[in-house]
Amino acid sequence: MPTKTFENLNEEKKKQIFNALLNEFSVYKLSESQVARIIKNCGIARGSFYKYFNDINDSYHYVLDTVLHEVHFDVFEQIKKENDNTLNAFYEATLKFINKIDNSKYRNFYKLYIEYNQYDLKQSNYDYHKLSKDNLILLVDGHPISDINKIISIYKFVTMAAHETIKAILMDADKEQSLSDLKIYLQVIKNGLID
Repeated sequence: MPTKTFENLNEEKKKQIFNALLNEFSVYKLSESQVARIIKNCGIARGSFYKYFNDINDSYHYVLDTVLHEVHFDVFEQIKKENDNTLNAFYEATLKFINKIDNSKYRNFYKLYIEYNQYDLKQSNYDYHKLSKDNLILLVDGHPISDINKIISIYKFVTMAAHETIKAILMDADKEQSLSDLKIYLQVIKNGLID
């Protein structure tokens, strides 16, 4: 993450550096990105770059955190609002995220992130076991599922399906078909939960 020195820069300079980083990471995979191009694009010295960030990975995390903060949202709030079928909330959250990222200046950045960079960063999967019971909600046709292990398993599977749908769309698969496939996956899960 950025150093205190970076945080003390004026907003215009921070924006200039952010835009140069975003440009670099939207065109090149992290493994192919170069500090030389970044500093040239934002007009800073190499030494300044290393006063602002520990390394190129550190600068990448800064951009990733900024992008996710702008386009991501709390899916659990959406789940809590769903009164009938929690899986609908996952679909709506996925659709909302796709529409937000697909029509933003972050599309290419995020595309490279899901295609390559997430693997280079070796990020771990989200641990649903750490969620509070208040966030582990699963309703099917208005009926709650109470088995926490079943809920966590469903959340994991649905999250993987949502991420694959996002990836497919950003990799230029047919958007309507990909979303239709996700609906089918969710319907199959729902049908399997009805006792």
